[in-house]
Amino acid sequence: MSVVALDEAARRWAGELEEREARRSGVSRLQARRIVARRTGLAPGTLENIKNRRTKGVRGWVLGVLQAAYVREIENEIARLSHELDMVRLGVLASDGDEILEMEAQRAALRELVG
Repeated sequence: MSVVALDEAARRWAGELEEREARRSGVSRLQARRIVARRTGLAPGTLENIKNRRTKGVRGWVLGVLQAAYVREIENEIARLSHELDMVRLGVLASDGDEILEMEAQRAALRELVG
């Protein structure tokens, strides 16, 4: 992968982590950035610089931290969807067939994304 492609991957992962955290916690993107920074051990300014393309190349360890955090996020989403799907199958949660198919499709897509 080229340096530009790695920078773009880091930017995408940082943005996705912030967006997911903001949605999950119901906070602003700035607050979500602080949460993600604390969770990853990166400075909020580092995340901001990556997102705003103010880098001359993301260091390998930073890329690794972001990739690991993103993988954990996707794995947690898979676990949540799997649990919800199991509850629907057991009849604990009322659902229609379309919801089950949608959850199975989301879970499959996330598993494919993780590899």
